[in-house]
Amino acid sequence: MAPTLPDLSSKQLRAVQTVAKYSSFIAASAELRMSQPGLSRVIRSVEEKLGFKLFHRDTRNVTLTSAGAGFLPSVDRILCEFDIAAEALSSLQNETGGHVVVACPLSLANGLIAEIISSYRKQYPKVVIDIREALRGEVVNQIRAGVADFALASFMQASEDLVVEELCETTYHIIVRKDHPFAAKERISLTALRDQPMISFPPTSVIRQIFDGAAAREGFRLNHFITVNTPQMIYELVQRGEGISIQSGASIQCRADDFFSARPIDPPRITSRLSTIYLRSRSLTPAALSFKRAVENHFRTMMRI
Repeated sequence: MAPTLPDLSSKQLRAVQTVAKYSSFIAASAELRMSQPGLSRVIRSVEEKLGFKLFHRDTRNVTLTSAGAGFLPSVDRILCEFDIAAEALSSLQNETGGHVVVACPLSLANGLIAEIISSYRKQYPKVVIDIREALRGEVVNQIRAGVADFALASFMQASEDLVVEELCETTYHIIVRKDHPFAAKERISLTALRDQPMISFPPTSVIRQIFDGAAAREGFRLNHFITVNTPQMIYELVQRGEGISIQSGASIQCRADDFFSARPIDPPRITSRLSTIYLRSRSLTPAALSFKRAVENHFRTMMRI
């Protein structure tokens, strides 16, 4: 006989998620508007149905067990899908409302996205917008896990589970302080970056991987002197004269700062295609579709960034 699967309600899953979120039954019970004894009973009922203990409990701490840590990502994914489906039904009654989750690379999470949101909200002021900033690999993971409605990414190809729709071409530039010798040049060759102190994203970022590979083919290694996680920190460190950086045109386009100059990298000329991506198996909500159209209209008018 096939094993009997545990029958868990959204209330039970939400209880697990909230206790894990706060590592506290007191805080979780307050958010869920339940009594603490009632919340404890719900958690125990889940553990009994699963046959595993999800939380370690003592007088001071509540922590996930190894089984709980393995179970939580599935809980998050199920509840996210449930919330999106419920909001989709609600938005059918009022197409001006809803909720959209967009995963976005760190290099794009700047004024460009803010400009799109500002314009979009003039037409759809009731739509709740959730921008998830991450490195490209995590952006794709959020799509495949069903956390985000759609995402922006470069160097993507369509696959069995993903739809990839191209928006525009992206070029890459060196950004330097205006008193740097590179600022006097029209363009910078890749080999000119040899021994230059670089301010870079982590090794898993697509920009770093592309240009590390290009440098290796030229017979040298880029000097990643400082590694940071946000474009804001990169620009701050460039401004302070701590080094130079490689950034996409999308990252630098809307920055009006006077302290830096951007010079194209050539040769070799390296470009990519910025695209929207989403799951083939997932229907976008009216809110997600309308925001996706706003993103497409904004980037496709640029053609190249």
